[in-house]
Amino acid sequence: MHSRRELTIIVARRYFGATKGNKSVILDEFCSNCNYERKYAIKLLRKTFLYPKKAGAGQRRSKGSKYLPIKRTMRTLWEVTDYPSGTRLHAVLPILVASGIKYGEINPNAKQLNLLGQISIATTDRMLKSEIRIRRRRINGQTKGGRLKYEIPFAIDCERVVVPGTLEIDLVVHCGESAMGEFINTLNSTDIVTGWYEAEAIMGKSQRAVDAALEQIARRLPFALAGIDSDNGTEFINWNLKRWADRRRITFTRSRPYKKNDNAHIEQKNFTHVRKVIGYMRLDTKAQQAMLNDLYRNELRLYINFFQPSQKLMKKERIGSRIKRVYDTPKTPYQRVLDSPDVPSHIKRKLKVQYKQLNVFAIKRSIDRKLKLIADTLRTPS
Repeated sequence: MHSRRELTIIVARRYFGATKGNKSVILDEFCSNCNYERKYAIKLLRKTFLYPKKAGAGQRRSKGSKYLPIKRTMRTLWEVTDYPSGTRLHAVLPILVASGIKYGEINPNAKQLNLLGQISIATTDRMLKSEIRIRRRRINGQTKGGRLKYEIPFAIDCERVVVPGTLEIDLVVHCGESAMGEFINTLNSTDIVTGWYEAEAIMGKSQRAVDAALEQIARRLPFALAGIDSDNGTEFINWNLKRWADRRRITFTRSRPYKKNDNAHIEQKNFTHVRKVIGYMRLDTKAQQAMLNDLYRNELRLYINFFQPSQKLMKKERIGSRIKRVYDTPKTPYQRVLDSPDVPSHIKRKLKVQYKQLNVFAIKRSIDRKLKLIADTLRTPS
């Protein structure tokens, strides 16, 4: 590009100083050398001739950024938080820096420590731009409708949830490229108000397995389970789960068919907390189920709930043809639980004690180690 800009400056002077017949020859030569379309080349030459000082405006500045000394440290913190956006990383940066220094994972000098305290969200985004690789894949849904729908109301027809304890739930299949036979599913759940996350691996989609998994999840929640909100799959819309909810005296609602935005909280987690972590491989053995549950019940839930900030959509407004979305300040589920006036103080004290004992770097290494063990089972004949 630097050579093209130099050539453009030289050709622009020749082009506008030449006769009409020679201009066509110069333009043909210029388009051939730079692989430009003729109309674009004419506009570029005219702009360069009229505004020669702006011809090299696209060049990179020779002076390096003052934040280069902390780029390696920022990459380390970005990796340990599982590659969040600059806004989310910036929200937990003070916590990560303090934890990294405490456990000897990072060792910044006084100048670097000062830069870590000064860095803005925009600079964080620019610094990590070359590192970010987002991969999204879609798979076909494996859920079908049930016949109990008239007994379970739509969530959109109920009152807005403002108290922690109502979970959006969904199943994520681990069938690989084939849905034949029995395979593991992840029962995914997230609290609508605080974003608190829990998951449980089950074999198949039986109603009893879903009930048992929800029992496990309810025991691990830091607050009482007040309700569940599911899609219209038969693994959820059945009399077993309806009776289970009635026994516990909790609200049971469902989304509208073919309206995934009704379950937007959990649909996001299906990718970020399951697909992005576990992947799309086929898992279908009891040993793999046990390994997944060991991960879900220990390191992964701690890592997500205590160290993964998220943003909640506050409002949307239409400006002409564009929709403007306004989000709140990024916070971890743990911080949102502490901010909630509906969570008992003794629960908050217990969580604070637990948080002080956690080392995010050690937790991330343990997650990677367990994921490698799960991947190794795919290469080892059963």
